[in-house]
Amino acid sequence: MNKKLKAHLITAPRPFATPFFGLALLIGVVLAGGSLASLNTWLAFICGVLLMAGGHSWNTLLDWLTGLDRPEEGSVEKDYAGGCRLIVDGILSPREVFVNASAWYLLALIPAIMLAIRVTPWVMAPVILGMLITVWYSFGKFNWTHEMALASGPIIGAVLGAMSAGTGILWPAILAAMPISIIFSFAGLALDEYPDAEQNLKKGVKSLAYKVWEFKIDLGTYLITWFIIAYVIQVLLISIGILAPLTALTFILVPLFMGECVFLKSPAPFEKVAVVIVVTAAFYPALLLAGQIVGG
Repeated sequence: MNKKLKAHLITAPRPFATPFFGLALLIGVVLAGGSLASLNTWLAFICGVLLMAGGHSWNTLLDWLTGLDRPEEGSVEKDYAGGCRLIVDGILSPREVFVNASAWYLLALIPAIMLAIRVTPWVMAPVILGMLITVWYSFGKFNWTHEMALASGPIIGAVLGAMSAGTGILWPAILAAMPISIIFSFAGLALDEYPDAEQNLKKGVKSLAYKVWEFKIDLGTYLITWFIIAYVIQVLLISIGILAPLTALTFILVPLFMGECVFLKSPAPFEKVAVVIVVTAAFYPALLLAGQIVGG
């Protein structure tokens, strides 16, 4: 595939995150009493995925504008997220990234407007908020709200899914998205930003993700702690009847998480272990959704 085309269609939108946003959205649909066979559900899903793609592409541009990604001290490129290097490596110009990011958001408006007509105009609220999150996320790296910004993404996705069902039931979706958000944001950011921490701290970033490296907190222990918190919240949601007991299928991932965090200390390249953890984490929302569908 042509390098520029790949950058526009794959690297900039970072599709690796689709399970965390898209499946959180579908969980919102299920918990709101909607149907996965409904056109409204898939309009919401398409909208959510396009919003995610646009947000990631905007992040490439915003991190370049704020100085976090510069040729001399740019972010480290990861196998699952290389968008941080698109401008600094000369693959795309800032203008091309701007066009790419804007195009994803404009495309997202098509299913969003269809949903607004078919269900309620209020679905535009999470859509607009979703577009604004990327600005919060980029500047949140400098004001201690970095993790909160990213964590709000799957929650807004779940709300969009719940609203597309047209039942007005939102709170179960918000609560059910919390474990996904914790794994994706509070654990995920510490893993993702670890190779970038030394350089980014010199640029004034303020985030727990960077402090893990600065204060020499053991990364594996830090990740396991957040995984435990996510599972405790899930158990609580099962106990109060928000989630189906069968969502406990997610517990089959626990030994994998534990082993992978141990291997962060191994001689294996950090990036390779990180990719395995990201892939394993992507199964969490999938198993949560499957358990809710079958056992709900």
